[in-house]
Amino acid sequence: MNVEYKPYDIDTGYLFPPSLGDFLGSDHPVHAFREVTEHLDVSCLDSGFNGMGQHPYHPRMLVRLLMWGMAHKVVSTRRIEELTKRDVSYIYLAGGQRPDYRTLARFRRRNAVEIEGLFKGTVLLCARLGMVKLGHVTLDGTKLKANASKHKAMSYGRMKQEERRLMREVEELMRKAEETDKAEDEAFGEECNGYSLPEELQHRGKRLERIRRLREELEREKREEQGLKEGEMPEIEDKEQRSFADKDARIMLMKGGEFDYAYNAQAVVDETYGVLVAADLSNEASDMVHLPRIVEGVRQLRDELGMSEGEGTTVTADNGYFSAENIEQEGDGIELLIASGREGKEERTKGHSKVYCLERFYYDKEKDAWRCPGGRLLIREERRTGKSQPPLRRYICQDCSGCSLRRHCLKPGEEKRALIVKRRQLVCGEMRFRLKKPEKADIYRRRKWVGEQPFGQIKEGMGFRGVTMRGKVFARAQWLFTCAVHNVIKAVRFILNGEIGRRKEMALAGS
Repeated sequence: MNVEYKPYDIDTGYLFPPSLGDFLGSDHPVHAFREVTEHLDVSCLDSGFNGMGQHPYHPRMLVRLLMWGMAHKVVSTRRIEELTKRDVSYIYLAGGQRPDYRTLARFRRRNAVEIEGLFKGTVLLCARLGMVKLGHVTLDGTKLKANASKHKAMSYGRMKQEERRLMREVEELMRKAEETDKAEDEAFGEECNGYSLPEELQHRGKRLERIRRLREELEREKREEQGLKEGEMPEIEDKEQRSFADKDARIMLMKGGEFDYAYNAQAVVDETYGVLVAADLSNEASDMVHLPRIVEGVRQLRDELGMSEGEGTTVTADNGYFSAENIEQEGDGIELLIASGREGKEERTKGHSKVYCLERFYYDKEKDAWRCPGGRLLIREERRTGKSQPPLRRYICQDCSGCSLRRHCLKPGEEKRALIVKRRQLVCGEMRFRLKKPEKADIYRRRKWVGEQPFGQIKEGMGFRGVTMRGKVFARAQWLFTCAVHNVIKAVRFILNGEIGRRKEMALAGS
């Protein structure tokens, strides 16, 4: 039942306190934020209440506080706890409750795995609002600084050196300790011992154990990568480094040109409203390895939204994702547009030869022919090398005479250019030819501002430039949570802009 309260009761003379919403005003964006987060499925999240008498908190309230804080550059749970006592918007979202920072921090860590479901929920919510079309999406990555210092790390070669040095020092200290104990026993009796040396021994022993444990973890990781059995020694370069602070972080080249411990964050952006429809984070510096997982995520989202194969999705990506294996991930309604090089810059010739390499040619799949940089066709000619061997794919230019690029394309003594290509080279050549088409080039050109814009909004608008949690699982959860906040803020602005537009229409109709 709706009850209308008056600010002042004439009969009793009591002044009724206004609600928190009245302090904020009806136009405050926190109302739209509360409405959007009301439709998020938080059933997978655990608030940590164990029935032992502690005050229970609803996971939706905790999610709201963490999201609202991140949206306003507040990541510290201690800071959020303080704001729930004096900031009206935080008090309003908390419903007057005051969860302490430990509750917020434990909730964030405990639900690290479930955060992926929360992020997907924000994508589906934006889709229900009509903000996700999956016509053109673009994939891009960025390096996020890890919560680790370069000075708290050690290379594999240094680990072995330090381990040997510390073992020698420990043995020497053990010998000195025994000599000191024996001398003190003779001088002062058996009840007194030399306590200063064991303290040094303990310090070196702990450091030796940390180095040994980190070395063994590195060897185990490389053993799994190289498919070796337990006990076999893997091949590890001496310069391979690991951090004592965050063992999952890896040295990566940052945007400023410096190397630092970081994680590689990936995101897929829908062109319509800039919603992040897929995201991932790993400690692999190369972007290339991320594309198959990301494309599979987009394919699953298409199925959840009930899109047919006729409703195609074009995924654009830069040359960091270019490979034959990645190009073969397309299909089932997904078309890939991946650049083989930077736009407007020609690929360099390989080696010291000035002759154009294969990467300068384009494969026309419909005609089963290649085109040279000068636009001339190279027609297929099959030639068998043996009865049991498949025929080689050999493409020969029909006429190289009079070509202005002849001196760059032919070796001395050659009259016609011939290409011998493998199947994977056909796939790459077809992608280069596809991007030469004007309609495809126009789609790819939009990738620049579609893909980079959300990273700028997250790093500048939300102040999120690096992960604060250590370990790949928690760093990935923090990135997915940041992407979820980004989507929620997009939905809030979408609702507010629609409300402003509706009011303008009403005002124009009234006038």
